[in-house]
Amino acid sequence: MNHEMFIAGSNYWNMAYGQMPGDMEQDEEGMNNMRNLGMNMAFC
Repeated sequence: MNHEMFIAGSNYWNMAYGQMPGDMEQDEEGMNNMRNLGMNMAFC
């Protein structure tokens, strides 16, 4: 139950992977998913 709150979703799991600092920027699918989530959160 969401208690009438907006729930921003994305197109897949909201995460990106990396072992070292900066590695997650190489995860193209993860970065696209996070970009999509950000757009949904901004109601664009």
